[in-house]
Amino acid sequence: MIESLYIAESGMNSQQELIEVISNNIANVSTPGFKSADVNFVDLVYQASPSESGVADKADLEHKGIGVATGTPMLNFQRGDLKQTSNPFDLAINGKGFIAVENENGVDSYTRAGRLRVDENGFLASVNGQRLSAGIQLPTESKEVTFTASGAVLVRLENEAQLIEVGQLELVNFANEQGLKQIGNNLYHASNESGQLSINKPGEGGTGQILQGFTELSNVSMNEEMVNLMLAQRGYQLNARIIQVSDQILDTINNLRR
Repeated sequence: MIESLYIAESGMNSQQELIEVISNNIANVSTPGFKSADVNFVDLVYQASPSESGVADKADLEHKGIGVATGTPMLNFQRGDLKQTSNPFDLAINGKGFIAVENENGVDSYTRAGRLRVDENGFLASVNGQRLSAGIQLPTESKEVTFTASGAVLVRLENEAQLIEVGQLELVNFANEQGLKQIGNNLYHASNESGQLSINKPGEGGTGQILQGFTELSNVSMNEEMVNLMLAQRGYQLNARIIQVSDQILDTINNLRR
């Protein structure tokens, strides 16, 4: 009976973690390029002492559950819906792949949020100020910027009729996207679990093509999250009820008289 209290406690803790993940998903429903997460539940078991027969063979040992725990949240990298913005610096990846950006220490991070801007030195950068790892600099006299589906960056200079190429966007693919580490601001770091990375032109090596004037929306489904929230709430309530019932039974046992 004491075990039921700890089992129910593990259930309440796990449902609480699920609610926190759902809350984060819902909070980022309007964040461009955001990827929703899901919680994996794993059962906890321990090997009991030999059964009443006294046989000590491992095959005859009883296995009893002792609760539940949560594993590492799994990210859903399915592409979100595309929204047309007509902003020439809004780029969406129509398929797989990440855009590599550099932080202030020169370390690469990766993002799906392709909302770009030009920094004070003319380099293409993310909206948060990280320069693209491709190091693309636009001439100061640029009047028009075009990004082709294959990632070529073309500009039209003042008093010029022809577009000239000034750089090439590249997309990064990973052997295991689930191994990427979230660091905030829609950025990810590579890890040992993410495996080997490959750098390709958009549309090659399994990467998607670039769509100029579009932005990828969050892939959070509000209907799915609300259903998950209701299930998590009911799961929490049921585990709390188990604690109440177990406490009542223990109270009854304690009050038994011969």
